[in-house]
Amino acid sequence: MSGSYWTSTQRHNWQFTKTSLAKERQKLWILECQLFPQGLNITMDAPKPNSSDNSNGTIMRPTTKNIPITHRDLHYDRDYNLRIYCYFLIMKLGRRLNIRQCALATAHIYLSRFLLRTSVREVNLYLLVTTTVYLACKVEECPQYIRTLVSEARSLWPEFVPPDPTKVTEFEFYLLEELESYLIVHHPYRPLEQIVETLKMEPFQLNLTADDLQNCWSLINDSYITDANLIYPPHIIAMSCLFITIALKNIDANVGNGNTKNDNLITRALSGENGMSKTQEVFNLYMAQSQVDLEEVMDTIQEQITLYDHWDKYHEPWVKFLLHTLYLRPSSISN
Repeated sequence: MSGSYWTSTQRHNWQFTKTSLAKERQKLWILECQLFPQGLNITMDAPKPNSSDNSNGTIMRPTTKNIPITHRDLHYDRDYNLRIYCYFLIMKLGRRLNIRQCALATAHIYLSRFLLRTSVREVNLYLLVTTTVYLACKVEECPQYIRTLVSEARSLWPEFVPPDPTKVTEFEFYLLEELESYLIVHHPYRPLEQIVETLKMEPFQLNLTADDLQNCWSLINDSYITDANLIYPPHIIAMSCLFITIALKNIDANVGNGNTKNDNLITRALSGENGMSKTQEVFNLYMAQSQVDLEEVMDTIQEQITLYDHWDKYHEPWVKFLLHTLYLRPSSISN
């Protein structure tokens, strides 16, 4: 086990550049197009003219539609609906078992790494989620009884998680193989604590409130939906989330005073259009003196902004319907 990110297998084996990550995903994209050229046929209820009487009303009739393999749906790298849904699956199972957030974050990383090389169409996503949580809990030293874990998973997704616990252990070997047995993950939570402690010292003397830290922690949790943890070091993500927290706090104060509009708040915060608070100035000074790669910080912030843009359009029933159609038999959904 590596105590430092800089000498860890995470940095040397599972850290990508944007270019290398795109190449990995292109390989999977080509493989999916070869394995599933037919795409996915779904059955939906669509309105059709009612010719059985003289009224002008419509009736709902089943209609078959094909979703081409080239469409973004069910491609983890392109489908934010699927990314957010996976995030909620892990969180939902974790809350049922009161699992520590650090272990759930590790499970998110395992899932992201696994789906970098394997298509959602090839595996049972719900069994994958169950297995990543099971393995992450062992690695993070908060192990769960496998029968308890499977029982809770079945209570959430009875159609997809088999009652036999050995199915999870079998899938665990498959997961370990794809992860190449590199299981130690360094998260942004510890760098966040170190940054906060440093900010309390001279010459910064910046004390953040408990609400600020909670908001920053939530932003870090959300960052696991993005590619940030596959590309950037943990301290970059921590600093980016802290920057957003402080910037939005400044904007909220201006909104409360009627000094700015409510639209594009993060963009306004980044541009400093409405002026900077003392807290923002001090934190900017800290970033300048810490000599971090500011371009990486800005890229990570942009990843978060893009995520929340997609989150506004999140449609859980649609992605659930697609997965049910993929894994079970076609059913109907209303427009």
